[in-house]
Amino acid sequence: MSKPLETTTESTRRKVDFSLTRKILGMTLPVAMGGQIETAVGMVQLFLIGMLGPVALSAVGIAQAFTRILFTAMMSISRGALTMVAQAIGADSMREASAAAKQAFTLLFAFSIAFGLGSLILSPFLIPTLTSDPEVAALGTPYLQVFFLGVPFMTLNRAIASCLQGAGDTRTPFFLSLISSSIQIVMGYLLIFGYWGFPEWGVVGAAVGGLLGRCAATLIGFCCLYSGRFALALLPDTSYRFNWNVARRILKIGVPSGLQGILRNGSGLVYIRFIAMSALSTTAVAAYAIGNQVEHILRRTGLSFGTVATAFVGQHLGAKDPAGAERHGWTILVISVVTNIILSLPAVLFAGFFVSIFTDAQAVISTGVIYLYAMVIAEPFLCAANTSSGSLRGAGDTMPPLYYTLIAQWLVRLPVAYVLGFTFGFDIYGIWVALIIYSTVQGALTVRKFAQGHWKAHQI
Repeated sequence: MSKPLETTTESTRRKVDFSLTRKILGMTLPVAMGGQIETAVGMVQLFLIGMLGPVALSAVGIAQAFTRILFTAMMSISRGALTMVAQAIGADSMREASAAAKQAFTLLFAFSIAFGLGSLILSPFLIPTLTSDPEVAALGTPYLQVFFLGVPFMTLNRAIASCLQGAGDTRTPFFLSLISSSIQIVMGYLLIFGYWGFPEWGVVGAAVGGLLGRCAATLIGFCCLYSGRFALALLPDTSYRFNWNVARRILKIGVPSGLQGILRNGSGLVYIRFIAMSALSTTAVAAYAIGNQVEHILRRTGLSFGTVATAFVGQHLGAKDPAGAERHGWTILVISVVTNIILSLPAVLFAGFFVSIFTDAQAVISTGVIYLYAMVIAEPFLCAANTSSGSLRGAGDTMPPLYYTLIAQWLVRLPVAYVLGFTFGFDIYGIWVALIIYSTVQGALTVRKFAQGHWKAHQI
């Protein structure tokens, strides 16, 4: 069970309070480690797939751009549940927390079936929209199909983690991620190459390994929630039956967050299309796929702080302590940006080494190194945006981050990438520079909104 929240006193009214650092890092570290483990799975899979050749690497890189869109859309409900659970725990109401969690699971299961089947039907037409290489499409399509079959397990697994995090328990989701990731790596390795009597499925084997890992974590997660031994318990007097009042509040928070993710990843798809249109084409796409894995290490750190910001802000607002919510929000923001800058240094100093882990193609390495440099400059701004968005989400104020994503990703990123890359002739390097420009815009807008403080009076 969660401990009573500390209320704001005269000595803790300053906006940035580094005495909270240990508590914040203690809650953030398991979230970040869980995210990095998932990133490591992606990197190991890319390493193994890279052994199959550049075409296979490019196929998975493009396929994952589509999987991120669906993943983000389905996670919107999880974000709404995280806020609802956090505010219920802050108000010391386990029953409301249980009701919100069960309603989130019901909504996610229904939506994941619909979205998963719809995406499965469309999968043969998706990869060709981003590449004209028939070999890439032939390898990427079955990877997508297997992924879409496992969408219900993927979304429920993430929802379980979000609900526990909203209740202040970030360690249990970490262990669930560890179990899932271990299964994904082992089964992916066996199924990609056909070792120990398993079928040799190549690229598809990586997708099947991911499906098996998520299934296992989902089943274990439900066992944890029903055991009554964790910060969140699914109570027998709450129901999975659809409840419009609870569902509406979850969706009010989650839908804008989901649309924000869809806009972000949709912009990413067009961005990849621009990369594929560059003079380097497949080489540039492969470099982007590799650089993206390194980028995820930094990005997931920012998202981890955003998750913790949602939990702390939500809990303090649930306890009717807006000053405490603001203090935690600002402190998490400062700590997250400093941490991001520190973690970025190895990516600058050892950029060539990181890229060469996945490929020995010199053209891919040289292009990927420049991408890493641009990414390192951009990430602190995106980290600030993600952390501030997490604080706003803790209050249920999710519309402003949606608007800022639309502005930065679609009205800045894509036009700038096209103009610099093709109109001015900087090609792939102009496309990389667009990453820095849009990140600066999105960070500035989101932090400014959080600083205004209107979110403290927001009602879900």
